Parts: sequence; structure tokens; C-alpha cells
Amino acid sequence: MQAKMDFLREDLGHLFDDQGIDATSYEEVVDFKDPITKYDSLKGYLFNIAFLRKAFDPKFILHDMRLTGPYDITTRWTMSMRFTPAGALPTRKYWDPVITFTGTSTYVFNPDSGKIYRHIDMWDSIRNQEFFSVEGFVDFFKQLLSFYTTPKIETPEYTILRRALDYEVRRYEPYVVAETAMDAAGQLNREVLKAGQVQVNPAGPGQRAFGSLAKYIFGDNAARTKMAMTTPVFSDTAGSMRFVIGQSALQALPQLPAPNSPAVTLGRQEGGVFAVRLFPGVAQEEDASREAKALRDSLARDGVRAASPSGYTLARYNDPSTPGPFRRNEVLVPLEGFDIWQ
Repeated sequence: MQAKMDFLREDLGHLFDDQGIDATSYEEVVDFKDPITKYDSLKGYLFNIAFLRKAFDPKFILHDMRLTGPYDITTRWTMSMRFTPAGALPTRKYWDPVITFTGTSTYVFNPDSGKIYRHIDMWDSIRNQEFFSVEGFVDFFKQLLSFYTTPKIETPEYTILRRALDYEVRRYEPYVVAETAMDAAGQLNREVLKAGQVQVNPAGPGQRAFGSLAKYIFGDNAARTKMAMTTPVFSDTAGSMRFVIGQSALQALPQLPAPNSPAVTLGRQEGGVFAVRLFPGVAQEEDASREAKALRDSLARDGVRAASPSGYTLARYNDPSTPGPFRRNEVLVPLEGFDIWQ
């Protein structure tokens, strides 16, 4: 079975590429089932993979695997699929959906032939896993018909570890930021803010802070260097607003130029694991507070531990010209001791 695990780890890397999986390692009769799809033959199994490639441009990430029975191997994965026909339509600015599932796949091997004869998928985002799951069908089409927009500009790199019922868990890689105090935080003690004794609503007034950061990346710095705009704009309950410095700027410059304004500082965010809840609209203070509470309630429901008792970050992705219903906003809460298998 260790050899089978090694095989799966290699073979699943070709799930959606031109090489494809090794079909000779599967029985002619393969019992495949996920909440909205079911096949009972190798031909149907391969057809499903080919259909997903054609319609959705899927990206598959294998996180881990373990032995879960004498002849059973269970994997943990993330699969994101961009609906490719939408990219060719005039509406692609506001409708270019990405459908994401995370979950487990259990592969069962025939002990006589050594081949896979059963493959059962389970999704983290729904409760009813049985085929045909109306809940799974609704979840799929809810994502397909989402109309929030994400600008096609640089953004921090992250991996979705789990897409739960009403939030995601992401692992962010480190990234560099330009940072300044939110407008409402300017008169407050920064150490008190960082300790969480006083909190600033991250959706509160921030025009001055935004202007200071925009001036920096557009040339108000020691080298008069202009840098590309990135997304999202982060603000948090500790009273900070942050612009991400894109990789294109970091690679093009020998070093980041010093800000001319003493209110702007440069720093490195270490990344980490965060729970994230997405919501549309023009993010107002009551919206940010409501969504942060809803996220914490969901974490408590699922037994997921937050790293802080009440603080959170707001991420806003769109410029002011984007109509409210098409805007993408998120609240983020850092997690502690997250286990992808639990």
C-alpha cells in the first residue's frame, strides 16, 4: 500500500494535464461517486475528467494522503475550476466565476489485481454527501452564478486548504506591504491598538490613509519610483491600512525606495493560516462587524480555533468605480493549530 500511495502522489499530478492519469491502474468497472456525479465504468470516469478539462480549466492541489483501510487510501485536496466559456463573453468583467471545492477522495484497491475499483469524493462545503445531493447541486450553481469581481492584478499568493459551508481556510505566503495608520487610529496609542484593548473598525474612515499609500506607490518616495497597483487593500482592527507591494516591483527594484512621508512604513507580513468570509457590496462599518461576527460564529460551530479573541482584517478588492453588487470584500481571522484532516 505504500507503493500505491507513492503511485497516487505521482499520478494525481497528471489528473488534468495532457499526459493524464494512468488508466491501466484502474479496473474496467470503476465505482466513482461524488455528491452530484456518478459513474460505474472506467470509460465514464475518464469522460468526467475530460469534460472538466474542456469546460472548466481545473487546477488540482494534493495536500496529503493517508492509509484509511487495508486497501483504502484517502487523499485531501483542493480543486478550483474557472468556467472557461465566461472568459469569452462581454460580461467577463463582472462574471468570470471560479468554482472551488475541497474535500477527500477515497481510493479502494482490488487486492487481487492491485487496481483501483472504487473512488468516492466528499466535499467540505456540504452535509449531504449522497448522490444525488441537492445541497451539492445548489453549492455548485451558487458559485457558478457569483458575480463579484476580482481585478486581474497582483495579489498575495495563497492556497485554499478548506472551503467550508460559509468560509474558506487559506494559507498565505509571506508578502511585503506599505503601511500607515487608519484615519481613526491617528490619535490613538499604537501599542494599545495592537494589544486589542481598543479596536478600530477597519471599514471606518480611511481616505487619508489610502491617499498616503497611493502617493507612495505612485512616486512619492526617495527614488520617485512608480509601482503597479495591487489588490486587495487591507485594513485591520489594530488601526492599520496596508497596500501589497507586488512581486513585479520587488523583482525590478534593487531595494524598495524609502517613503517620503513619515506616516508610511514598509514591512513584511509573514503569512499564515486564516479563515476568510467573502461578502459583496460597498463595505460599511456595520457590514464588516456583522461579517466578522458571522465568521467567528462559524468557526465556533466547526471547532476551529481563532488565534485572537476579537481582532480581524478587512480586505477590499475593487476600485470605487465598481458597482456595489460586483465588489469583493473579505474578513480574515488568523487561526491557531489548524489541522487539515479535522
